[in-house]
Formats: sequence, structure tokens, C-alpha cells
Amino acid sequence: MANPMTKPNEIYFGNCIKTLSQMPDESVDLVITDPPYPNRMNFFSKSILDGYAALYLCCKKAKNYVVFFWNPFSIPRPPEGWHEVARHIWHKPDCTSSTEYEPITVWAKNPKRLESKVWSIPILDYRSRNEWQPLPTQKPLLLIQKLIELYSKPGDTILDPFLGTGTTAIACQKTRRNYIGIEINPKNYQIAGKRLARWRASEKYK
Repeated sequence: MANPMTKPNEIYFGNCIKTLSQMPDESVDLVITDPPYPNRMNFFSKSILDGYAALYLCCKKAKNYVVFFWNPFSIPRPPEGWHEVARHIWHKPDCTSSTEYEPITVWAKNPKRLESKVWSIPILDYRSRNEWQPLPTQKPLLLIQKLIELYSKPGDTILDPFLGTGTTAIACQKTRRNYIGIEINPKNYQIAGKRLARWRASEKYK
């Protein structure tokens, strides 16, 4: 019988640490996530330890890569057997904070270094206005799509243990990948579900 936590194209409501512990090892191809991390605005301060724990748990669940956002000052080191192989920069031209960029770290089992890129993508522009939700750390859909296309192929399964309002899941659907999402905030979980339903409805009539 298939493990329910590896069923593709589902989002799960609950604590990601508990859910990840129930998933078989190497059950997804790629992890892309924006975990809670130390920041100057005190966002998600009560769940920062979950951010660290989930990253290391994800290394057990991923076959190939773990890709994550973090602050520029204290990026975690990969666990034993994993290697940092790239560090991209996301430049935010419409950012209002003192730091206009965010690093995106890539961990892999294979130690071979990969190309690091710089993307200048607005947090919000005319293309993404309709996708924007009331989440202070939501990432642009275009940026997540680029990461998915770099580190996976169509048909792969991608995990986001901090799904938020569902951007990773939407990007997976647009790029013909499968997704597994986990979200603990009930409001964000509902928003993610509604966004996915709208996307599926729009695809149905294309």
C-alpha cells in the first residue's frame, strides 16, 4: 500500500516535522522551500528551529537536490554526505527593505559544482499581480519556475514543506511536475487550495 504522505499533487495540513518523519527516505526528486529563518523583521520567530530541522530532514527525503532561501548572513552548512553546489542571488528591484537581495542555496549529494546565477525579478509586477496573496515572504512564481526547471525534469516530484500560499505547487503544475506540499497555517493552507483550484479550472478551458 502506498504511503499517503507520498501521494503526488496533494497538500497536507499540519506540522512539517511530523509529516516529514512519516515520509519514506528518497521519496521525492527535489525539495524547494522558503523555511522560517533568522531575520531582522522577526517574521516567524517561533518556528525558526523548525526551519533548521526541516532542512536536514529534507536531505533524507530528497534524491537529488535541496534548494532553499535563507538570509545572507548565516546560511546553514549541509549535513554529512551533502554538499553546497551553487548559491544563486535573487535581486528584488522593488524591495523596500535595506537588503535588496536574497541568496538561494543548493545542496546536492553529488559534490560537483554547478553554475550560480543572478536573477533580477520583482516581488510584484503586472504578470504576478493576480497571484499575490497576503504573505510577507511570498516568492514570485517566475523565480520558483526557474529553480524547478534548473533542478528537475517533467514528471519529477517536488516537495515544499513550508508551502505558504502555494506558489511552489502552482509552479510545479505549470512546468508539468508533481508536487507534495505541507503547510501549518490554516489560512495559508486554504489560500493554497483555492489557488490550485483556480489554476486547474483555467487549464481545463485552454
